[in-house]
Amino acid sequence: MSRVRAWLVSHGGMSVPLMLIVFASVVIGWSGDWPVPRTILFALMLTFLVGPIAWRIHTGTQQITHAAEDPGEALRHRLIQVNTAFAEAARLMDDLRRDLEAQQAAREALISQTEEQQRLLAIDQEQAEKIRLILVGETKATIRAERRQQWMFFGLGVAVSIPIGVMINILVP
Repeated sequence: MSRVRAWLVSHGGMSVPLMLIVFASVVIGWSGDWPVPRTILFALMLTFLVGPIAWRIHTGTQQITHAAEDPGEALRHRLIQVNTAFAEAARLMDDLRRDLEAQQAAREALISQTEEQQRLLAIDQEQAEKIRLILVGETKATIRAERRQQWMFFGLGVAVSIPIGVMINILVP
């Protein structure tokens, strides 16, 4: 940083020509040749003259505060902060690891449940097919039994009605 720039920063960023212009304006304003109210010019002069001084005092007290602090204590304090941050990061990493393990266990449980459900579904499909075959077989057997029964009733009806008809014809002239 150049010396001029350092001087400008240390004086609150105010430049010497600007302060001279304000000072000249105040002087001219007091003489009455310039139509600017004296209070505004006086306030500007105070701002540009007192502002850098206040800035210098402020930065000086900060530097004194920083200089008064023991470098070893500051380093120790920073090391404690770093260790605390690392401990927090390690705790968060452990939390993340546990969460990840829990999610993986849940995923594996879901996969095993899915496989079990697929196996049961395959078994259920086989059993459903067997039940369907049994029902179809029973239905066919029931239909055959009903047909046999119907033919049996027909045969009995024929076997009984013919002798009755013959007897009626013989007995009735």
